[in-house]
Amino acid sequence: MKACFFRHSLLSRGGDKMVVEYANHLTSQGHDAVILTNIVDTIFDVRTRIEKISGSTTKTGTIINALFKKRDYDVIVADIIMMNFFLSFRNRKKLLCFAQDYDESYYKGFFMKMLIRAVYFYCLRILKIPVIAVSDELGELLRKRFNADVSVVRNGIDTDVFYPDRDEKYRSLKSNSKVILVFARSDYRKGFDIAIQVLSNFRNDIDNGNISVWAIGEDIDVPFKIRKFGFVPPDELRRILSCSDVLLYPSRHEGLPLFVLEAMACGCPVVTTKAVKFVKNHTDALQSKVEDVKSLVDLVATLINNENIGSKIMQEAFETVKRFNIKHSMNMFENDLSTKTEKN
Repeated sequence: MKACFFRHSLLSRGGDKMVVEYANHLTSQGHDAVILTNIVDTIFDVRTRIEKISGSTTKTGTIINALFKKRDYDVIVADIIMMNFFLSFRNRKKLLCFAQDYDESYYKGFFMKMLIRAVYFYCLRILKIPVIAVSDELGELLRKRFNADVSVVRNGIDTDVFYPDRDEKYRSLKSNSKVILVFARSDYRKGFDIAIQVLSNFRNDIDNGNISVWAIGEDIDVPFKIRKFGFVPPDELRRILSCSDVLLYPSRHEGLPLFVLEAMACGCPVVTTKAVKFVKNHTDALQSKVEDVKSLVDLVATLINNENIGSKIMQEAFETVKRFNIKHSMNMFENDLSTKTEKN
């Protein structure tokens, strides 16, 4: 099978990681897999071929190439619905939409939300582009709203990489403080603006050193002291997660977030929102309603002030993680990709 993963950039986000995992797996199984992209700046171990889309690294260059170039692959995998739309003009019968989230959730404005919904309608209902979704809930949304041809392959993680590892380097960094870890992303759906509001309620404890705030991800300015690690390789991420006391993950919308699974596997209790569907409140995580700052503050304070609750949640979280095995996900993705390719 000749498979192409088409995306403007290959960075260090969860979505990039799943593309790398699946492309690597297909290559290891003897398929001819390639990642077509214009920008490569990733911490992930890419063991499959990467080719540049065009001479331009701009999004305009990527879009023009997608619109006008016919490609010689059995299947072209694109995970952004607008990219599926652009590619459909010359490659409609080869397309597969890898739905890692519902793209309407990326936007705050009504016009953009309606535009993205219209593109979904055209691609999934009219063109009938097949879909692999990363969660049952996302798959059901796409079926109900667009009558989409959807199969579900849930995201997974490697517990040989993510496990409790309380490294001395990071233990010494936290000293005697409690660490709240956040994922810094500028896009609206991840809710980093909400995280800032929540953490501002702990300003006194942050200023006097009782609480330390650590951040993985983008370099975003905040109005309090914070230690920024940027994007780090999996081994470093494991150690940071293992030494954190709380992961604050106030997302507005999710497909199936790897960062939450990785935290749970490393023994870091999670405070999140109802956007994360696979956890159970007060069982393997603590959850609030989306955008409920007061509730998130209370839940973070609960874990900071009561280690017993965190320990109980951790034990349940270890059991939850067992259901999300990356090797199983890779095999399912390969099988579903082959099946949908044969249909076309």
